Amino acid sequence: MRVLRLHKPLDMRFSDESAPVPEAGEGLLRVASVGVCASDVHYYREGRIGDQVVERPTIMGHEFSAVVEALGPGVDSLAVGDRVAIEPGKSCGSCPSCRRGYTNLCSNIVFFGTPPIDGCLRELLTWPASLCVKIADSVSLDEAAMIEPLAVGIYAAELARMAGGESVAVLGFGAIGLSVMQGARVAGAGRVIVTEPIPERREIARQLGADTVLDSNDPDCEKRILAETGDGADVVFECAGTPDAVWATTSLVKPEGKIVVVGIPEEDQYCFHASLCRRREVNV
Repeated sequence: MRVLRLHKPLDMRFSDESAPVPEAGEGLLRVASVGVCASDVHYYREGRIGDQVVERPTIMGHEFSAVVEALGPGVDSLAVGDRVAIEPGKSCGSCPSCRRGYTNLCSNIVFFGTPPIDGCLRELLTWPASLCVKIADSVSLDEAAMIEPLAVGIYAAELARMAGGESVAVLGFGAIGLSVMQGARVAGAGRVIVTEPIPERREIARQLGADTVLDSNDPDCEKRILAETGDGADVVFECAGTPDAVWATTSLVKPEGKIVVVGIPEEDQYCFHASLCRRREVNV
């Protein structure tokens, strides 16, 4: 099978490798569609994200859909030919977080496409059948590959514990910011303000129902948000993954408001305006 591996920053190479064989409880999946996450771009450009470092040739990619090619022993939840979306995080099921139901916080999690775990930029792979979700015929395989980033946006909105009617600011409108805005709308957000430096993304935000769309490079951007919300947004979602966006959240959130940090920065740190956080009793 054909495989695409990242050997070092800016160096990706195709190779031919043996196809895997599904073990008990696994399905053999033929990869259909793969999304490129910003984390993949970081690995490609810098060879790392924080303490996750590419130390050997690694297969990138964790947003994908597939078609079931074969089944390992004991699998009865799938059939050959099923079209599936994938949960890329394989949790241990026994650590304290898993026992509480927070499998995403598993201390032993194996996550697809995160070094040293190989991802999905290959023709065939095996994965637990329990982490394969059958999709309806009305959902395309390209759309199914986007279920994982959509889930990020939905979960971010859940973390905000919105009651309905809140003013929301979404800083950054890439795929994750888009998902966050949609998740916030479903959660009952009132007014939604989006900031984004790229004109084409701002236009998409307008088409998808943002009430106000601003250029984050506009020096009056913060003033305009505060003018629309009074004393700041009830919830600010940081989806840009930049130090400036994280820093701006504390100026844009109202007293007793909430900040949900979703973006992944190049440097492994977040910097907030401490005085504003303290005076406003901000929840992050």
